[in-house]
Amino acid sequence: MTNNDPGQPRTAAPQFILEPIVQQIHLPAGVAGALALDFDVRCFLAGGGSGLVLIDAGLEGSAAAIEQALGRLGAEWADITDLVLTHSHPDHVGGLAEVASKAPAAAIWAGGPDIPTIPSHTLIRPLSDGDHVRGMRTLLTPGHTAGHLSLLHDDSGVLFVGDTVGSTNGAMTRGPSQFTADAAEAELSLLKLSRLEPTRMIFSHGPEVPDPVAQLRRLLDQSVRD
Repeated sequence: MTNNDPGQPRTAAPQFILEPIVQQIHLPAGVAGALALDFDVRCFLAGGGSGLVLIDAGLEGSAAAIEQALGRLGAEWADITDLVLTHSHPDHVGGLAEVASKAPAAAIWAGGPDIPTIPSHTLIRPLSDGDHVRGMRTLLTPGHTAGHLSLLHDDSGVLFVGDTVGSTNGAMTRGPSQFTADAAEAELSLLKLSRLEPTRMIFSHGPEVPDPVAQLRRLLDQSVRD
């Protein structure tokens, strides 16, 4: 099931497009712990006049929802110049094969350590810390996975954090421990993001929260006190 989260603003700056695609996941009890889990996963169309970047490919079967999002922007699959995968988990790369077939000219990128674990018949190019994709700067933020990355659009100040952190009921939260490869590295990545001053922080799980930088710093402070 998909929804388009219509309450979220779609433009972060006059020249910067941000269109979310939201899908819902249900994990039965026993798959990732004793309790059933229900949560959202978000991928995004972002960019400006030089083309659109798709951030993550979503779940398997996500192409229809991505196509609807393209339609809302008056765009087509051919307008996607790049696909950036924040990390290798199935809810972010499950739709890769279908997306790649519909946007065959798009360059596909991911953090180097994650590339061997992403199933793909298409070339995936590695990104390093400080690389740029259509005006978005790569920030390597390992921990959730070894090659997890975030993206900062410097001109607008929009920060895509992938799964380094998410939100629940308006509050910023760490991801479930069972999905985190290295908790210590994940904390260092959160610290790295907390030193930035983005105008907006965009999560792959959960909607935006007010004053995200302050919330992130409080989250880190709380872990030190605990």
